[in-house]
Amino acid sequence: MRAAVDSFHKFYEKQRLWQNTKWMGVPCWKLPFDAFIIQDIICDVKPDFIIETGTAYGGSALFYASLCELMDHGSVLTIDLELKHDRHLAQTKKSVRDRIKFLGGSSINELVFHEVERIIEGSSKNLVILDSWHSYDHVRKELELYSPLVSIGSYLIVEDTHVSGHPVEWEWGKGPFEAVEDFLKENDNFEIDYDREVYFMTFNPGGYLRRVK
Repeated sequence: MRAAVDSFHKFYEKQRLWQNTKWMGVPCWKLPFDAFIIQDIICDVKPDFIIETGTAYGGSALFYASLCELMDHGSVLTIDLELKHDRHLAQTKKSVRDRIKFLGGSSINELVFHEVERIIEGSSKNLVILDSWHSYDHVRKELELYSPLVSIGSYLIVEDTHVSGHPVEWEWGKGPFEAVEDFLKENDNFEIDYDREVYFMTFNPGGYLRRVK
């Protein structure tokens, strides 16, 4: 079964089928299985802020904000070098859009990070989703910066740990999977919550990190 799932996983990635995923008509480049896992986490944690690195067209931020709207609690802070969301989100419900704060710049830029800290100051429960550039060095730096923002009992979700042979091959060497491995060797505040990988196929294997202390 594992071999069959990995074969389909590689096909799904090679054909870039994730580009077909939309939320309310807005591109939301995410495996639907993972979207449902994250939905479960958001509903369980009920965070004050969902901090997302990697906005793209804004579909995932809109998805998270829609959940916040349904729960009547929470906001989304999403960060990207190039914000391309305006045209795509223009027709969505204003009360949902108002739950999203867009921040332009690199997620590992110190000035950008300090702005994140300023925006979420006073919040008691934060959830972080890392989904920007997936190189080892970039993700490792994001983990160092953003992990302290995660509340005990909440999650630090590292997306696309499936690259660098887990099972998807890519050309840029080590990636998020290895960054998580090394981060956990030095940080015992988090543990991998394998129970979240309930659909057997995930783009984020070993990437659902729960803060335990």
